[in-house]
Amino acid sequence: MIPFNKPYLSGNETEYIRQAVESGKISGDGIFTKRCHEFFESKYGFKKVLLTTSCTDALEMAAILVNTKPGDEIIVPAYTFVSTVNAFVLRGAKIVFADSSPDSPNIDVTKLASLVTPKTKAIVPVHYAGIACDMDPIMSLAAKNNFYVIEDAAQSIDAYYKGRPLGRWHACDQ
Repeated sequence: MIPFNKPYLSGNETEYIRQAVESGKISGDGIFTKRCHEFFESKYGFKKVLLTTSCTDALEMAAILVNTKPGDEIIVPAYTFVSTVNAFVLRGAKIVFADSSPDSPNIDVTKLASLVTPKTKAIVPVHYAGIACDMDPIMSLAAKNNFYVIEDAAQSIDAYYKGRPLGRWHACDQ
């Protein structure tokens, strides 16, 4: 039988766990959190990193930060995890599902424009399994129609689109 969720240990993990427990900071904002922040900021050029306990929490924060209200429309891929939509449904948004591309589970960007309405608040491209969505047309569409792009890059550490790390695309770069 193949064990489910068997931890893979390759080095000093047990020692680091011991250090975290001894420091009294096992729920965040300790030395290892700071090391992670520094790593991501340095390696990927992010201005500021905030670790969350899950992508679900990150998406919920994003939904709040863009001020999602009842009646707002959020475009999401039809092929995604339930957390992608729940963050917005909890705030009363209407979910608009976008079909997958013929060659990947990601959003088919050729069909996105037909989904945009004056109520579109955001699109949430999900870079499924580290496969980058085609961000250029997504960003152009968002700029043209003045809505947010909220990337779900939970499965995309060390994955890139045109030399830029996934999770780093935002409207001010266009």
